[in-house]
Amino acid sequence: MTSHKASDILESSNFEVEAKMTFQSVLENVDSHKVNQYKEYWNNVAPQTDGEFFQRWLFAYTSIHTTWESNVRAYNHIKNFNVWLEDKDKLAELLYIGKAGCHNRRTDYIWDFSSKFWANPERFKKTNRENWFKFRNRLSNELWGIGLAKTSFALELCYPEKCQAVCLDVHMLRLLGMNEQGYKKDISKDVAEYEQGERKWHYRAEKMKAPNYIARCIYWDVKQGYKNSRYWSSCLENQLHFDF
Repeated sequence: MTSHKASDILESSNFEVEAKMTFQSVLENVDSHKVNQYKEYWNNVAPQTDGEFFQRWLFAYTSIHTTWESNVRAYNHIKNFNVWLEDKDKLAELLYIGKAGCHNRRTDYIWDFSSKFWANPERFKKTNRENWFKFRNRLSNELWGIGLAKTSFALELCYPEKCQAVCLDVHMLRLLGMNEQGYKKDISKDVAEYEQGERKWHYRAEKMKAPNYIARCIYWDVKQGYKNSRYWSSCLENQLHFDF
């Protein structure tokens, strides 16, 4: 049996309390006007064309194992996908310049996704034939190098108000008191525990009276010290103008 120092247990307990207090403090400062602002913004940013759906997935892929700053930088290098769509070496060059790390593997993962997406873009769009979780799990299992969390992130970006799947990244896992090492998409027990975490977040989002993704954006942005998402999301706006 593994023993734990009392100081380790206390530190873990204090961290969990701090996380919950942080969410509570965010909740206390969010009103319906704030929620509606976020909903309006994200609905305006939501993709309309196959190319824009593709770009949201590119953003999710460039978010894997990196900071939000590196995520944005790498995405900006590859978002004009016509430049590299038929040239894997060009994609690799742009990802290397983008400096999000793991550029060789990221190149392989994005190239795999690109070929599958453009073979049938409709398979990446939500229909009534699948609920959100079956939809997410199917795509995650069909794709290479992207797990439950980042597949969920792609779907959040595509369907910001309707998406029920939740990107439980390390920050969310910490907040919810879950395993920060993450959950494997090919292990049924892990998938079940991940979906339980999604239900935990939905309960918190309901307290904020916001859709799952909108609540997550508000929580993340406040923790980063920003009043809206545009410090990172402006790269998705495609020439639109927004006033917050």
